[in-house]
Amino acid sequence: MKTLTYLLAGCLPIIFVYLSLVYMRKFKKLNGTGKIPDIVVAKRRQNFFLFLAVVSSVLIVIVITQF
Repeated sequence: MKTLTYLLAGCLPIIFVYLSLVYMRKFKKLNGTGKIPDIVVAKRRQNFFLFLAVVSSVLIVIVITQF
């Protein structure tokens, strides 16, 4: 059971990195179009998901090393 929990927790940062990459591609695609609200939203979401990936990775490492 513990191994399954570690596996699922390890997949969480990977999902966030993937979502960050999706929004980075969307940002690059929209960059020259002039759709400023869409560009801003894509960049914000890219940064947000990258932040979540880093924070979740750090939290996973801290929790695993504590127990």
